[in-house]
Amino acid sequence: MKSAFIYHPDLAGFHAYKGYPWLFERTEVTYQLCKKNGLFEGKEVAVRTAVPARPCDLLRFHTQSYVDLLTKANAGVADEKWLESGLGTSECPVYKGVFDYHLLATGGTLLGARLIDNGEADVVFNPSGGFHHAGRDFASGFCYINDIVLAIRKWVGRKKRVLYIDIDAHHGDQVQEAFYETGKVLCISFHESGKSLFPFRGGFENEIGKGRGKGCTVNVPLTERTSDKVLLWAFGRIFPPLVQRFKPDVIVAVIGADALFSDPMSHLQLTNVAYVHAVEMILGSAPKVLALGCGGYDIDTLARAWTLAWSAMADSAPGEEDAVSFGGMFWGDGLSSLKDHPLFVSDHVRAETEQEVRRVVENLEKHVFPLWNIKR
Repeated sequence: MKSAFIYHPDLAGFHAYKGYPWLFERTEVTYQLCKKNGLFEGKEVAVRTAVPARPCDLLRFHTQSYVDLLTKANAGVADEKWLESGLGTSECPVYKGVFDYHLLATGGTLLGARLIDNGEADVVFNPSGGFHHAGRDFASGFCYINDIVLAIRKWVGRKKRVLYIDIDAHHGDQVQEAFYETGKVLCISFHESGKSLFPFRGGFENEIGKGRGKGCTVNVPLTERTSDKVLLWAFGRIFPPLVQRFKPDVIVAVIGADALFSDPMSHLQLTNVAYVHAVEMILGSAPKVLALGCGGYDIDTLARAWTLAWSAMADSAPGEEDAVSFGGMFWGDGLSSLKDHPLFVSDHVRAETEQEVRRVVENLEKHVFPLWNIKR
C-alpha cells in the first residue's frame, strides 16, 4: 500500500482574529508528531507538498460570483454586503490571505485525488482538507471552499463509484446537499445529532436521499455522551454491509477529531482508540482512500488522533512490543503513548445512549437496507 501525506509549511502561517477556533497549525503539529515517531520513513510512504488550487478549479461546484467574492476578501477588508454569502461572520471571518489559505488547503485535496488517479498512492491524507459546510455560493462553519465535493465530482465525472464517509462530530450538510438526488455517490455520516450541535438542522436518519439518490444518503445521528462501545456497535452494523454492497472504487473519508471527548466543540464521549478503529475499518473497505482532516479544536487531541490515524494509513500501527501493557491499553513511549486512557461512562449514560442509537440503526436497517437488498 502506497501512502502519501499532504503538507505545506505555509499553512500554519495564517491568522484570523484572536480566539478564532480554527487551528491553522493543525497540519504542522500533526506533521511534526508523525515525523518524531518515524512515520514518514517507510519505502511506500511519501510526503507531498500541497499546490494551491486555481480559482477556475472551484467552478466544478462553486459559482463564479462567489469565487469573485473570495478573491476580493483575500485583502482582509470585509464588506457588509458579503454577510449574505456567509463572509465576515464570526464563523467565517474575512482576514488577510483567507482565499490563499483555502486555495492551498483545497489544492492539497485535489493533489491527493491526482496521486490516487495516477497510481502514485493508494491512501492519501490531507489534514488541512475536509470543508463539508461550504455551499455553492456561501461560507459556513469555518468552511469557505468545499474541497470534498470538488474531489468527488471529479471522480464521478470519470465514472468512478465514490463512497463518502464522515466521522466528524458535525454533519456534512453541504456534501449531502450536493449529492442528495444522485445515485452515483453513497454518503454515510456518523455525527452528533443536530438537536444538540451545529449545523442544528438536517442529518437525521429519515434523510435517505431523493429520486435516483434514494438510499444513497445514510445518517447516523449520535446522542450526546455517546461512547466508544456504542459508536463501534453502530459503525459495525451500518458501514460494512453498505460498503460491501456499493463496492466503491474510492472512499473519501472525513476524519475530524472533534468527536473526541476532550474536544471543546462537541458533546460526545469518544476516545481516539475507537476513532482509529473506525479509520482502520474504512481503510480496509476500498482499494483507494482519500482521507481529510476536517474538524478538531484542541491541538493536542487533534495531533494525537491524526498521528495514530496516519500510522494506520502508513501501516505502522503500534503493537504490544512498543509499550507497557496496563489495563488492556498501552501507555509508554512512542505511538502507544498517544492513545487515550479508557474513559469512564456510567451504566446509566451508556444505556441511555445505546437505546437511542439502537433506534436509529434499526430505522436505517428497516428503511435503507431493503433498497440495497441487504437482509438483517
